[in-house]
Amino acid sequence: MLAQPSVVEALEALPRTARGAGLGADIDAAHEEMFAPGARQEAREAALLAWLEQARPCSYGRFVAKIGHPSAARRRRGLDLCWILEDDLARGHDHVAAKVWTARAAWKRRAVNGETSAFLIVFSDRRLAFARPSRELGELCRALAGTYLSECAPVAYDTVYAEALPLRRPDGSVSLFKAGTRLLYTGAHGSARPERRIPGGVAISVNSPGHYAHSLGHRGFVPGPEAASASYHVDVLVPRGIVGGDGDRRGTGDEALRLDCLTPREFSVTDPEHGWSSGLPIGDDAVLTNPWEPVGVG
Repeated sequence: MLAQPSVVEALEALPRTARGAGLGADIDAAHEEMFAPGARQEAREAALLAWLEQARPCSYGRFVAKIGHPSAARRRRGLDLCWILEDDLARGHDHVAAKVWTARAAWKRRAVNGETSAFLIVFSDRRLAFARPSRELGELCRALAGTYLSECAPVAYDTVYAEALPLRRPDGSVSLFKAGTRLLYTGAHGSARPERRIPGGVAISVNSPGHYAHSLGHRGFVPGPEAASASYHVDVLVPRGIVGGDGDRRGTGDEALRLDCLTPREFSVTDPEHGWSSGLPIGDDAVLTNPWEPVGVG
């Protein structure tokens, strides 16, 4: 974990991309909006959301597109955003961790009612956005990831970390669904991991396909038969490839889960789909807990 005075030092020590080097036309265009002098937060957010809508960098976005939603506007509201900006990073690790934890708890409390199934924590800073893969970037990303999954800190490379997302059933009971976690970074452009590209710096993407499918069912929207089952790619949170090197892709999880998200079947704790397709029953006092242990791969 980075001590408070060292966050800015770590940002300043990041190796940068060559001056004038592009990051792809799509990201370059988003950066014009996000890093324009005096850019308002609304403009930054609009640019990022527009990029996400077009790029759909993760399997969850494709999953949502397949399952569907009664309203595109409601689908956008189903993504909660937490922005950590330059001023936040300048205030150090403790400030960042407190802000992230507050947003994480608020997201889970909204998720109980089926209002959201996805969360994006955006660490937006020009120094992060123009950092190239390196040991320094990898260590800083581990520290930033630890501000989110504080119960698992220090976060390790090439490890799957499942988040837990609560949902209240129609009968009033509450279940926890597994949510995938994955770190995205602008420097993934041109690397062996282009699926981790995102404009603006570094982000942690968290989403739960089972929670999403069941929340739609509880609100009366039932996907068609062809959409009741879909694949979902479970990946490591922080890949070792972020430090550069030869683009080794160990631990990315080549196999995708095949989720029958609306099935009434219960899964044992030893089943790969346990917690993904059907939730784990809990009490109301456990909605902020995360019972699943990290799994190292590779």
